[in-house]
Amino acid sequence: MSENYHGLLLADKPKGWTSHDLVDHVRGVFETRSVGHCGTLDPIASGLMVLLIGEATKLSNYILEKDKAYRTRAQLGVVTDTLDTTGEVREKQTVDLSQEKMREAVIGLQGEMTLPVPMYSAVKVDGTRLHHYARKGESVEQPQKLMRFSDFQNLEFGTDWLQVEMQCSKGSYVRAWVHELGQKLGCGAAMSALVRTESWPYRLDQAQTIEQIAAKKQSGELLSTLIPMASALPDYKLLRVSGLDQTLLLNGQISHALKAQLISVFKPGIDVGAKVISQSEGKLLALLGLEPGKGFIIRRIFRY
Repeated sequence: MSENYHGLLLADKPKGWTSHDLVDHVRGVFETRSVGHCGTLDPIASGLMVLLIGEATKLSNYILEKDKAYRTRAQLGVVTDTLDTTGEVREKQTVDLSQEKMREAVIGLQGEMTLPVPMYSAVKVDGTRLHHYARKGESVEQPQKLMRFSDFQNLEFGTDWLQVEMQCSKGSYVRAWVHELGQKLGCGAAMSALVRTESWPYRLDQAQTIEQIAAKKQSGELLSTLIPMASALPDYKLLRVSGLDQTLLLNGQISHALKAQLISVFKPGIDVGAKVISQSEGKLLALLGLEPGKGFIIRRIFRY
């Protein structure tokens, strides 16, 4: 059964589930171990997770590079060890801030900034994940990471909370941004909610709940839940091959005809890559790229 399924599944992760919980659940639904994802979400978070089924797992690195968007809520007046409201409270104080001061602080935290990676994260230091050091109470120097937060929209305010939608670069920690916001405001802050609304080019309103996916399986329509691999990476140039050109490609060779196609459509320094699909079935066969001094190369081959 599992060999029939290759594609992208846009799933709406429930709050309280770990990313691994969702992957395990989908493995059971599709009856395959071959399930990956393009970016974890903490249990406190919900929203869009791009899951990869079958040969689509080979697309992971290429999709992970893209920006993501979130809606986050910050609880002001509290600092925790995890930087969110699931953690142990370290500081607490009364909040007395005007909306204008909150707005100024939020707007002032747009752009690129170097922030400490949260201690409760999976980043490794000397071969050990940070959250292991944190749980054992061991001190270790927190790595610093360049993060980018931009395109702030739909700010909402309460007496001791605020909510904002934002775009983030790959690997940015919204919890770290919320903590930094609390420091700027002088009252502390912890993330109380997080929803991933976009993982470019996909949006949360395209995602399916676990109940909807289960219903599709029950009705024999599970294949309809998947986005075809050929539709992934829309910023890649699209080329079609057949016959000998396809055979050579699957054997690791770029034919003269395919190279001629590439030369005619590929813009060096602008195009990020090319995806090649079969003329007859429309299946994704390979990802190609251009490397200085090497010319066009095969980055990935897909076999079904």
